[in-house]
Amino acid sequence: MTVIAVSILAAFKPPVPQATSEIYYTIDTGTTAPTWGDLTDCSNVNDPSTCAQQPAVDIIFTTQSPGLMPVADLTFYFFCNGTVYFESTLPNMLYIPTTNHAANFNCVEPGGNCLQTCGKYNPAEVFGYDIPFSRLGFFWQLDPNATYLQDGDSIVLYIHSTTAPHDVGSTAPDTDDYHGIPAWCFATPGTENPPNNCYIKIIYSGPPQATVVYIPVSELAAPN
Repeated sequence: MTVIAVSILAAFKPPVPQATSEIYYTIDTGTTAPTWGDLTDCSNVNDPSTCAQQPAVDIIFTTQSPGLMPVADLTFYFFCNGTVYFESTLPNMLYIPTTNHAANFNCVEPGGNCLQTCGKYNPAEVFGYDIPFSRLGFFWQLDPNATYLQDGDSIVLYIHSTTAPHDVGSTAPDTDDYHGIPAWCFATPGTENPPNNCYIKIIYSGPPQATVVYIPVSELAAPN
């Protein structure tokens, strides 16, 4: 009996806990970014382009664990007033330098390259055409050919401003489209998605699958 018990104990091996997937980041507020791909905000959408500068915030990835994560396995979500305003894998929201910015930021359907709805707000209905993801922001890679997330890669999000930018050649505020995080996302948090109306998630498909980034928009800079 003793021999059998020892054999059973020796055969039993408790499962090894799987390492948790994590991404660490910093938030750089008060930055600006060109309004790539906007025909009314750029005097030339081909390189070298000349585009108006829009207030922005950068989410800069600094460390990841337990190992490098393929960018194709990372999906960015912007939740807004109970709905998904934007959803895309990182490669599908990539800004690639030295390309035609308008073509780079085409709104492709079906797929994740168009803005969707923020609660009852539908920008496509407001403006009469599908709104490219570049109106909200884009993924910036230090090496556009890298298949894995690199420390220093970032998500650039525009902060909508009522004073800038101006349409090229005009002194009027930019009202023909809607760049940036919706301004009401910075208002007092409501009840549709407690504790914040708007928040960002990046989900890694794994293994192991995990939400590796969660950022309430209240942590970002407020608009001008």
